Amino acid sequence: MAILIIGGTGRVGGPAARALAEKGEGVRVLTRSTEKSEALPAGITGVIGDLEDTESLRPAFAGVNKLLLITANGETEELRGTNAVAAAVAAGVNKIVFLSVKLSEAAMKVPHYASKVAIEDAIRASSITHTFLRPDFFFQNDLMLGGAISGGGVYPMPIGNIGQNRIDTRDIGDAAVRALTTDALDGLDIPLYGPSTWTADAIATLYGHSLGREVRYGGDDLDAWAEGSKAFMPPWLLNALKAGFNKMQAVGSVATAEEVATSESTVGHPLRTFEDFVAEATLAWKK
Repeated sequence: MAILIIGGTGRVGGPAARALAEKGEGVRVLTRSTEKSEALPAGITGVIGDLEDTESLRPAFAGVNKLLLITANGETEELRGTNAVAAAVAAGVNKIVFLSVKLSEAAMKVPHYASKVAIEDAIRASSITHTFLRPDFFFQNDLMLGGAISGGGVYPMPIGNIGQNRIDTRDIGDAAVRALTTDALDGLDIPLYGPSTWTADAIATLYGHSLGREVRYGGDDLDAWAEGSKAFMPPWLLNALKAGFNKMQAVGSVATAEEVATSESTVGHPLRTFEDFVAEATLAWKK
């Protein structure tokens, strides 16, 4: 039997796939790209399929007993996720670990968040043993900003200053591995947070210290951010991200000490720190 990972070439699924392979698990990664399939590390099997083409999923799910489901942001995310669940039911999968988000009234205004609801409902209706993991913001979201931060001296992510307990994607991957390989997290619905609360101003200051130069926060003006970003983003993504940043500015994502402790217990080891991530990222940018 095998574990299938949908989203296995991304920042969460990639580390999870490698960790599962190191444990000796049979690991498959679904991708539409032959190139990505052939580039997967040793011990991980690529399978070609398209979540919008249900017939293409049958061979990918054959012999699969566990599924890690990570649905990428996109206009068809709900369809892709529910198709994956239907394929899992048809194949007799007995466990699903779903990477969802922290849902709230404010979150439902964000398309990428709202799309998770139908997928969760389909998983619950399937009666398959499942675990929902709910991180809210990744350290690694900053990796795309190296030019602006290190070259321009600006932290441009308009997240505001209420604060967020962002988390390392490698920790999320470790939590998914625990959920897939033990029964310790079966049936649980778990928000995941990093160890410390970070505001936009504090993040800019930390990057500045690590780079040895001034880095300032670009500010909360979402219209200005959208205007500066529209040249390299499709309208649907721009609008989705704008809604997400509006939510973050309005309510933040601050964890209690108990929620941090639960996150650490779920991950199974001390949580990685944002300070260490920034040190790694800025070292790479300097090179």
